[in-house]
Amino acid sequence: MKTQVSPKQLARAIQVSESSIKRWCDQGAISTVRTAGGHRRIDMTDVMRFLRDHRYAIIRPEVLGLPATTGRTAWVLDRAESGFREALLMGDEDLARQILFDLYLAGHELTTILDGLVTAALHGIGDRWSCGEAEIYQERRGCEICLRLLHELRMLTPPPVAPLGLAMGGTAEGDMYQIPNTMVELVLRHTGWETIALGAGLPFATLRAALLEHRPQLFWLSVSHLRDEAVFLAGWSELCAAAPADVAFVVGGQALTEELRQQMTQASACANLAELSSVAKSLGGASLGEIGRDNGLRQPSPSTFRLPSLDR
Repeated sequence: MKTQVSPKQLARAIQVSESSIKRWCDQGAISTVRTAGGHRRIDMTDVMRFLRDHRYAIIRPEVLGLPATTGRTAWVLDRAESGFREALLMGDEDLARQILFDLYLAGHELTTILDGLVTAALHGIGDRWSCGEAEIYQERRGCEICLRLLHELRMLTPPPVAPLGLAMGGTAEGDMYQIPNTMVELVLRHTGWETIALGAGLPFATLRAALLEHRPQLFWLSVSHLRDEAVFLAGWSELCAAAPADVAFVVGGQALTEELRQQMTQASACANLAELSSVAKSLGGASLGEIGRDNGLRQPSPSTFRLPSLDR
């Protein structure tokens, strides 16, 4: 996928006149930047935003660096999930990208796509593998494709102009699952938070150091695998104890049992990424005093979200 296109390329892609594209740019409907030579360029983030908002069909997606069929199929989510799952199993990255971006261009909510397409497909692949109907290499290859597509979606989600706050997070030591962590970061960024993804497999000591250095308003921890629950809980307790008063924690993942959640002072549970987005919006709408832990008001309790735990 291209990172920038010219007005002429966008015009060719959606089959309108170049003068129309330039007029929309002049009117502010499409944001542009200028090259050193004074030529207009349009970031793909703004291209996708314009196409989603105005429902323009992509007639020649290859001009934008997209698969040739992108924008021509009105995918229904249920049907898209099975097609996406099979594309991942076959290693057909172009088809997987086409399905994902067709849904995105059709105006589906990002959380709907991640919950109903990506997460559902990965769980389906996991079920096939556990039944001996898929090879390990197919699962791992599918996860690699998913990660690349998620990073492409992130490129199309610009940092918010007026962020709700700073969100930071990752996974703890021994947990190398990247897809859930990537999806959480993507959802929070799309919701309006400035985000810093710390990565996977981090000791609590370095998570604590990052938290104290950057002082985010929201700190997430994706938990798909635990080596030792007691060690994990000890690290978690130390992290919370060291955190500034205005930090709200969000935790979740398939490795968190109900008993474990209760020991992490769980007060609300998010069954999917859509609920995570709602929690993030509510936290972003609260003042720091409202979410502080030491001011006698409501303690920011961790929320839990259900995510796939297939990738390594």
